[in-house]
Amino acid sequence: MKAKWLTASILSVGILTAVSGQASADTTEIHDIQGATHQSSYVGKTVQQVEGVVTFTYKLNGAYYFHMQTPDAKADKDSRTSEAITVYTGKYSQDVKVGDLVSVTGKVDEYYIEGYSDKRTMDLPVTQINARDDQGGQVAIKAENVTLPKAVQITKQNLPKSVIDNDQFTKFDPNEDAIDYWESLESMRVAVKDVKAVAPQEYGDVITVLKSRHTDTKNGGVLFEANDANADRVQFKLFGDNVRDYNVNTGDEFNGTIEGVVGYGYSNYKIFTNIENMQKTYKQGKATQETTKLKASKKKVTVGSFNLENFSNNTAETSNAKAEKLAHSIANSLGSPDIVGVTEVQDNNGAKAGDSKANESYERLIKAIEEAGGPTYQYVNIDPENNQDGGAPNANIRVGFLYNPERVSLKSGAPAGDATTAVGYNKKTGLTVNPGRIDPTHEAFEDSRKPLAAEFTADGKDLIVIANHWNSKGGDTPLFGQVQPVNLASEVQRQKIANVVSGFVSDVLAKNPKANIVSVGDYNDFQFSKPLQTFEKAGMANLIHKVPTNERYTYVYQGNSQVLDHIFVSKSLKNGAKIDIVHVNADFTEQAGRASDHDPLVAQVKLK
Repeated sequence: MKAKWLTASILSVGILTAVSGQASADTTEIHDIQGATHQSSYVGKTVQQVEGVVTFTYKLNGAYYFHMQTPDAKADKDSRTSEAITVYTGKYSQDVKVGDLVSVTGKVDEYYIEGYSDKRTMDLPVTQINARDDQGGQVAIKAENVTLPKAVQITKQNLPKSVIDNDQFTKFDPNEDAIDYWESLESMRVAVKDVKAVAPQEYGDVITVLKSRHTDTKNGGVLFEANDANADRVQFKLFGDNVRDYNVNTGDEFNGTIEGVVGYGYSNYKIFTNIENMQKTYKQGKATQETTKLKASKKKVTVGSFNLENFSNNTAETSNAKAEKLAHSIANSLGSPDIVGVTEVQDNNGAKAGDSKANESYERLIKAIEEAGGPTYQYVNIDPENNQDGGAPNANIRVGFLYNPERVSLKSGAPAGDATTAVGYNKKTGLTVNPGRIDPTHEAFEDSRKPLAAEFTADGKDLIVIANHWNSKGGDTPLFGQVQPVNLASEVQRQKIANVVSGFVSDVLAKNPKANIVSVGDYNDFQFSKPLQTFEKAGMANLIHKVPTNERYTYVYQGNSQVLDHIFVSKSLKNGAKIDIVHVNADFTEQAGRASDHDPLVAQVKLK
C-alpha cells in the first residue's frame, strides 16, 4: 500500500548527547537502540526508517506518543534487550492505530516524560525516538492490521521478588534486579495474570502484586520492612475516562489476564493499559473500615493521633464531606479519645494568604465531632509564624490537641507559650509554658513543624503530651530511581529533630523519672529508622511494637504499607499500655470513605 506520511510539532527537550552520523535502516532495529542497558548508545543519533508494529497510543501532558515493537520474526531473542520503543510526535495527534506496521525516522533521546519537578535528578528516563516532522522526523504507515507481537508474560518465575538493585547499575541483570528487569521490557507488550491490589487507586494508578504472592496485612497489603521494599510490585497506569474515580481498594482482585505496555513515570515503571482491561477482571475484596478494639475505662486515659491532611475552615479546600468523615472517625472509629494529637491543621482560610490563625479550623472540626455523636472537645494550639513551618504556602500546617474537658483538663498555673518561646520543665510546677513549643528557633525545625507540648491533668495526675509532625521524606531518592542505593537525604533533618525532642524528654525524665509522657504524631519515618531509635533511647517506648504485624501500618505509599505515625510513652507507662491502629483511610479511596491519607491510632494508658 502507499505510505501515509504523518506530521507532528511541539518542543521536545530530552537528554541529547551530540553524536555525529546517522544509523542505517539496514542495520538498525529497535533492540539495537535499546541495548542491554538503561542508557541507549544511540542518544543524539538520527535513526532512519526503524520498523515496528504500533501497540499502544496515548496522550500525556498535551503531547502524543505511541509504542512500537519489532515483529516477532525480527526479534533478537535476547531477553535483556527491549524490542519496543516509545515514539514522540508532538502536540498533533498521530494518524496511527494499534496494528499498523510503521517506519519511523527521528532522533533518539532519553527523556523524562512524566514526573515531579525534580525528575531529572531523581527518575529514570525513557528511551524514545523524537519523530516530530519539524525536527526531521517522519512516520510512515507500511501496512495495517498486522498481528501484534506476543506479549511477554510476567510471572513469579521471571519477576524479581526481593532485589530492586544491588550493583549501582554496574551490571545489567534482569534476572536478579527488578530495576533491570523492567528496563529490559521498556515499551514492550506485556501480560500479567491474576493480581491483587496492595493500595487504593490513586491518580489513575493501581498497584498490585501477583495473586499467588503472600501478602502481609489484614487487608491484603505488603509491608515495607528494613530489608524488604517489595521489589515485585506491579503498577498499572490507567487510560480512559474517569480513571481517577475508579474505586479500587487494597485487597481487591483482578482475575484474568491484563495486557498493556511498559512505561515509566513519577519514579516508577508502570504497565500502561486501558481501564476496561482492569474492569473486566475486577473482583471486590474484603477490606472494610474498622473501629477501635480498645474499650473505654474510667481509670485509664486514651490518647489518639490523627493526621488530618490539610484541614481548614475553607470549605472550598476542605469539603464538608471531608470534615464529616474526619469527625466520624474521631467520634466513632477512634472511640472519642480523651486527648487527640492532630497534625496538618491549616489556617482558617486554608492556603489563601492572610494571618496564621486557626481558631475557626479547630472550631469547625469540634462542631462536626459533636454532630457525629462525640464529645464537645476543646482545643490547644499555638499559631506558627507565617510560612515558617512548611507545607502548602500560606497554609501554615501545625500540630495541636483536642481534649475532652469532661475527662481531662489543661493544667493551670503556667502561661501559654507563643510561636518562638521554648517550653521547659520544672519538677514542682511542670511545664514552664502550657502549651509550649519545643525549642522552636532551633535550626532542626527550619521549614518544618515545631513539636507542641501540653500538660493535662486527669484524676489528679499530670500527663505531658507532645504532638509531632517531623519533616517529610521530600528529597529522598525513589526506589526505582537513577540513584542507587536510595539516598535518604531527608533523614538528616529528622535526626536533628529527634535529638532536640529527645533532649527535651531526657530533661523532663532527669528531673522527674516518674513523669507521665506520651508523644504522638506523624514522624514521617519508620519504627526501624535511626531517628526513631534515637527517640526510644531517650526513655520512650514505641507502642507500635505492640501492634500485631499484620496491622502495623498507618500509610500506604506506592503500594508499600508502612508506619509513619507513632505513639511513644515514657517507660513508666509502658506496662499495661495498649495501642490500636484504626484502618479507615490508608487502604481506601475517597469513594470508599477515606478522609485522610493516614490511618489514625489510639493508645490507652494508666497514669502513675
